[in-house]
Amino acid sequence: MTQLPTRDQVPTQETWDLSLLFSDQAEFEAAVESLKQKVEQFHQQYKNQLKDIKMIVQSLIEYEEIERSINHIRMYASLGYEVDKTNSQYEENAVRLGFLLGKLSQGLSFYHSELSAISTELLEQVKSTPEGAPYQYFIDEIIRYKDIRLDPAVEDALSYLSGNLYHSYALYGATKFQDMAFDNFEIDGKVYMNSFNAFEGDYEGHPDFKIRHASWDAFHQSLARYQHTLASNYINRVQTEKKMATLRGFDSVIDYLLFDQKVTRDSYNQIIDTLTNDFAPVMQRYATLLAKEHGLEKVSLADIKMPFTKGESSHITIEQSEQMLLDAFQVMGDEYLAIFRQAFAERWIDYPMNQTKSTGGFCSTSYQGPAYILLNWTGLLSEVLVLAHELGHAGHFVLQYRDQLAITPEPSMYFVEAPSTCNEVIMCQYLLAQDIDDQAKRSLITEFISRTYYHNMVTHLLEADFQRKVYQAVDREDVLNAAVLNQFFKETLENFWQGAVEINPGAELTWMRQPHYHMGLYPYTYSAGLTIGTQMGQRIAKGETEAIKQWLDVLKAGGTLSPLELAQAADVDMSTPEALHQTIAYVDSLLDQVESLA
Repeated sequence: MTQLPTRDQVPTQETWDLSLLFSDQAEFEAAVESLKQKVEQFHQQYKNQLKDIKMIVQSLIEYEEIERSINHIRMYASLGYEVDKTNSQYEENAVRLGFLLGKLSQGLSFYHSELSAISTELLEQVKSTPEGAPYQYFIDEIIRYKDIRLDPAVEDALSYLSGNLYHSYALYGATKFQDMAFDNFEIDGKVYMNSFNAFEGDYEGHPDFKIRHASWDAFHQSLARYQHTLASNYINRVQTEKKMATLRGFDSVIDYLLFDQKVTRDSYNQIIDTLTNDFAPVMQRYATLLAKEHGLEKVSLADIKMPFTKGESSHITIEQSEQMLLDAFQVMGDEYLAIFRQAFAERWIDYPMNQTKSTGGFCSTSYQGPAYILLNWTGLLSEVLVLAHELGHAGHFVLQYRDQLAITPEPSMYFVEAPSTCNEVIMCQYLLAQDIDDQAKRSLITEFISRTYYHNMVTHLLEADFQRKVYQAVDREDVLNAAVLNQFFKETLENFWQGAVEINPGAELTWMRQPHYHMGLYPYTYSAGLTIGTQMGQRIAKGETEAIKQWLDVLKAGGTLSPLELAQAADVDMSTPEALHQTIAYVDSLLDQVESLA
């Protein structure tokens, strides 16, 4: 029987070092108490006192310092739990974080309300002073939200209840990693232990047909046992968002969520509809080539993530991947490359799989501190693309936080996946330029398509289409339950694949596998980011000096520009479908190379 190691069984050197935030638990707890005092003093000093420019500027300075402290405390309290949910101290920190943030939010909620109550004329005057100018983007957001803010007493109550109102993400994680148990399966006398990590990190893309299909059946049969709990949790989330939208004067929950992203409904629909209609045939072509490569009449969703080529998959060590990344990203210059070196040297990255560790990967960057990257390292060559992706997030936010204040708005979620995708394109182009034979190139291109464009675009596009159906149903006040969610996802799959891929039983439960639905309109932004990143990645990989300079400036800009302005600053026009079609054509050209190298 195979089983993932526990946290204490993985090499410490391959895990991230949270002591870069706080040296130990005692220092963390002292910082929490200090923060509580700062917030209490802030409340006492500034409530009902924001009457002139001098007082407003002074409050902005202190508020920014508080936000820096909150950032570090939030990360330390949550990241330990992400990698080890059996550690009682980590669990206590994560639980107490929810209470802490609720209390802090209550103490600070007056601030936004009182700033919003100040005349726009006075706020503009604050921005025009030398002392207030650094806070101009924060003030712009205060002005932008003026019309949708509620009575201060209501805002105060909502802030106090926010941890409970939006607890669905935490409940999803607890169900997924602490309550769910998956049936094992047996192949040729060998028993395989099944889990979220094992299925998504190994079995789902396993080269052995028997293992793929047996694991699929066992995984989804087990998943089905929890569908009603997770459906209830998710439906509560979207209904809460709908009520908040109504309270703030929005007719549609979609428009409410897009307001925060500074994105129009037309831009949102354009991405989902264009890719569903025009990118789907390209990925159907990929599925057809995959079936032909493996001598199958048709691939199913249980096969779609298998290696394209039938030879032994290429493997890579952690050390080799790090050196490869340093070589590939020399093109970006010393300032950018130094972030990578620091990430490797200071242990910002958590590589190994272990029991109860969160699945997938992410990057969480502290303000002017480490950018922590969670991976589930399998040793496959494709992992270097994953690491390049997460380091793209790290580079983005490290550069932004160097140039921007802690309270400067972050870039819209619409843009967030662009830097990570750009890095994947650069990395792939670098690997293809090495002295490798045609078969290796073919394997690499198909790994790139599978990893970057199937996983990060198709998977999340399907999520986005499903999510849009759910929010439209909420707007119509339709009855939602697990059966309706399953039907929505099945319709999405059938519409995208158009018979080119067999839809296995259990595929309709795929909505249960991602936490993205508990993060607002997140899934569609992958497609936006991939489109921008693909355009820039191709230019940078060619060594275009102007493109590199443009991109570094865009990364540093953060939320000082809207997402479409950020794209435009990199010479990518997202106001029309043209950039989407260029990205579709790029993936289609990769498939041309796959066929020509056969």
